[in-house]
Amino acid sequence: MKFAAFISVFFFCITLASAQEANVQEAMVYNALPGVDGTPGKNRLAMGTYDLRYEGVKGSRYFLEEWLNGQLVFVKENTKAPKMVPLKYDTHRKELLFKRTVGDSIVVNPDQITGFVINDTKNNITYPFIKVDGLRTEGGVVPVTYLLVLYKSKTSLLKHVSKMMQKANYQGAYSVDRRYDSYLDNSEYYLKKPDGNLTRVKLKKNSVLNALEDKKDAIEAFIKKEELALKSEYELVRIIDYYNSL
Repeated sequence: MKFAAFISVFFFCITLASAQEANVQEAMVYNALPGVDGTPGKNRLAMGTYDLRYEGVKGSRYFLEEWLNGQLVFVKENTKAPKMVPLKYDTHRKELLFKRTVGDSIVVNPDQITGFVINDTKNNITYPFIKVDGLRTEGGVVPVTYLLVLYKSKTSLLKHVSKMMQKANYQGAYSVDRRYDSYLDNSEYYLKKPDGNLTRVKLKKNSVLNALEDKKDAIEAFIKKEELALKSEYELVRIIDYYNSL
């Protein structure tokens, strides 16, 4: 009798444990996974429809991934402001981030600055940015953004460093089976003439000639003589530098 009672209790415990485990698993699925209509925990058939193919996000939204020391250029000179601060520029949201000594980072108020400088001391490179309001880009007007100064002279060359999010596309009959979101570069170049106006220019011969129309013949001859294919920023800088010398 004692042995039979033990066996009965043993199997009862196993059954109870299995039932509890099943209840826990069911609760996890019920509460955590989305239902067929996308509502969390509403449909218990969600486990069968849950898609595990998504691979996350590739690329970075930042100009430079690491925090680097830099300077803020204030609208009004602020003698109490620190001379060197950790900065990071979000090229997707067009926001400058400042890392506080205690706590997390904050977004720098664009109304308080006219630009900023990021110093990459490891590679001995300085990146100066200026603030621009109402920039007309190919994709529309950007209320507030920052342009990287690639070359500064009478006519300067600026770069709107910008990245866009490309969403994953792997669901549906006509998908391209891209299982990740990614940040893609969609930067643009601008010429800043002495009058302060900005002219968008592309790394293409016709675009450059149109932007520098007042000295078009000389610029075209220079491009031909130097065999410039306009495949890099350096070649564009060479052309602007020559333009300024005319």
